[in-house]
Amino acid sequence: GGVGKTTIAKAVFNQIYRSFDGSCFLGDVRQKCLDGGRAALKCLQEQLLCDTLNRKTLEFHNVDRGISLIKERLGLKNVLIVVDDVEDKSQLDALVGERDWFGSGSRIIITTRNVNLLNGLRGECEKYNVEVLSSEESLQLFSWHAFKKPSPLEAFIELSNMIVWYLGGLPLAL
Repeated sequence: GGVGKTTIAKAVFNQIYRSFDGSCFLGDVRQKCLDGGRAALKCLQEQLLCDTLNRKTLEFHNVDRGISLIKERLGLKNVLIVVDDVEDKSQLDALVGERDWFGSGSRIIITTRNVNLLNGLRGECEKYNVEVLSSEESLQLFSWHAFKKPSPLEAFIELSNMIVWYLGGLPLAL
């Protein structure tokens, strides 16, 4: 983690969500499911439905009923859904299962550390692999934060290069 997948997904979401009938950003799915198991998936489904349908509450008893409601209520809607930090297929199956669950023009954005998870998706699927920063880009980002300028102060060049090398190009760490 830390390469910027969530940050990019949030930026895209914030830029385009108004173009859809409904939208939802499901953040940190992996951790929520680790903490809450199957009950967390049901809560995420409830959040998905409430956010996309602009409802305060919507309750049901289990994940299977949640899947049915997502298909019924969102099947004709043009929605934008971000499913952030997905760890396994069961999470995708419960939240965004198949393309035909959502109306024409809908967009589903998935962030994951496990690219193999995306290989099993059917239909059109565009993948974007976020790369770590180069050492030059890392030094510049670090310098902007540390010194409010694009390069380090003369007295801190060696220390800055050591810090950037140690952090390995991860923007979140910088």
